[in-house]
Amino acid sequence: MIDIEKPLGYINFDGLGGENNEVEIRVPGDRLDSLKRGQYVMLESNATGSSTLYLARIVRGPFFVPDAVSRDSAYARAAVLQADAVKFRPDFHGVCTAEILGQIVDEQELALAGTSTRPFPQAAVRRLTGEQIEKLLTLGGDIYLGELSGYPGVQVRLRSGDKKVLPRNLGIFGTVGSGKTNTSQVLIEGAAACGWAVIVLDVEGEYVEMDQPSSEAESNYKMKKLMDRFGVEPKGISNLVVMHCTGTEPAISGVSREFGLRFGRSDPYILSEILGLTDPQMERFLEVYFELASPANSQKQRQQGKSKPGLADFFADDTDELENVGVQLKEIVNVVKSRATNPQSQGRSSWQVLLRKLEKVQRYQIFDTGNDLGDYSELFRSGQVTVFDVSNSSNVWINNIVISDILRGLFSAKIKDRAGRLPPVMVVIEEAHTFVSRENVSRMGTTLDTLRDISRRGRKRWISLCFISQQPAHLPPEIYELCNTKIVHQTTGGKNLDALRSSAGDVNTAIWQEIPVLGQGRCLAIGAQFRHPVLCDIRPCSSNRRFTE
Repeated sequence: MIDIEKPLGYINFDGLGGENNEVEIRVPGDRLDSLKRGQYVMLESNATGSSTLYLARIVRGPFFVPDAVSRDSAYARAAVLQADAVKFRPDFHGVCTAEILGQIVDEQELALAGTSTRPFPQAAVRRLTGEQIEKLLTLGGDIYLGELSGYPGVQVRLRSGDKKVLPRNLGIFGTVGSGKTNTSQVLIEGAAACGWAVIVLDVEGEYVEMDQPSSEAESNYKMKKLMDRFGVEPKGISNLVVMHCTGTEPAISGVSREFGLRFGRSDPYILSEILGLTDPQMERFLEVYFELASPANSQKQRQQGKSKPGLADFFADDTDELENVGVQLKEIVNVVKSRATNPQSQGRSSWQVLLRKLEKVQRYQIFDTGNDLGDYSELFRSGQVTVFDVSNSSNVWINNIVISDILRGLFSAKIKDRAGRLPPVMVVIEEAHTFVSRENVSRMGTTLDTLRDISRRGRKRWISLCFISQQPAHLPPEIYELCNTKIVHQTTGGKNLDALRSSAGDVNTAIWQEIPVLGQGRCLAIGAQFRHPVLCDIRPCSSNRRFTE
């Protein structure tokens, strides 16, 4: 039962302006220390003879208003302007605005429901305990993210076993230094501890030492205090695998294993988009690709008369086997070179430009080196974190080809796992705006279709995508549509804020006004698990991260 105590304040009569789910609270002067912005309160309305309870959050104020005189009266002005000389001050009270979050329909279970009513004037504003708030906002789970801002000890957690959370994908957004990388590492630690297989596409080499305990507390007293506050002990994850692209130097030597890709398993349409091929160049590339493809695959494409197959065309019976067409990049390059150097070739200039792009990719030596990832089964180990270190590839093409290949390989393995033996898997994509951006969305149709397909069909197979970006304005709207849970750190710039606001649903304007000034590590968490968007202080990660500030 919710405790009944002396009210913090009372609901005022409605005035003009404001939002229809907002109410004004008048706070007696002797209780002003008990209310603050961001606080959750219960509104108890008894005017109709029966008690109706509402959950609300203070979004503005408290502001201070004199009781018996006008704020512009000579008495009030003198009390302020001559405060160093006079000893009088008019009595005053507080005024604040609260957003109604829902109606409390079960005092015992603390269930929250939507409401189309409002509390009556004189409704009492009452305090809530941290435990009550945790239940009302459904903050419980087994992945420890941090604490509810303003409520030390009230933990914010995600539910690893709930299909509407991780499998519905996540987005982590924020400016440089806002704490988004720490948040992603906290999420990785939590998911791995709950038995998920985690794959990290690391473009900066920040995650390659996660098997070691955090070293920040040793040299940073402030960080040690922060870890003590959140109850975090420095500890590395128990199962870390680090891999780097063939032909590149690893971020850390001695522990990283080289990997390459099999060209014949790559989607030629996605490759065309990543390489930025024009329509004539793409036509010539596909012409050579299917000429060299295995006879069965080439005949299948021609019989179906498809100019642009989707992801399902690479699966037998829509679920079973990712076909290996057997084409190697060097074979493609040889044929393209012969046509680019043949004076009789039609569209010779397109052949020549295509040749230069393919030779550039070939120089990175990532394809057909004999150390490809096979059937990807080794990535599906419960609790294992596999970091693909692409920090030294020095080419965004290679990074995006790796991302595309891994996503399709993991999806293929999950599709074939009809018995459900493989553990849930989460793929963390750093700098997602370099993979698909708003600027090139018109020519990334196949890539976006693939992401949608993986999201739609992978959800029930426990595949989670986590997109991380410091430039949300550069992400296409399709990415936001894929992310059911969003974690927004400090974000500045009108375009970045507009991109996030347009995709975040019904979040109070006053909360958005806080986003540009959020401190490091503080964030707005929006997701289907939570009954309302919550401001959260993310805990420090317990494992080590390179390049910490």
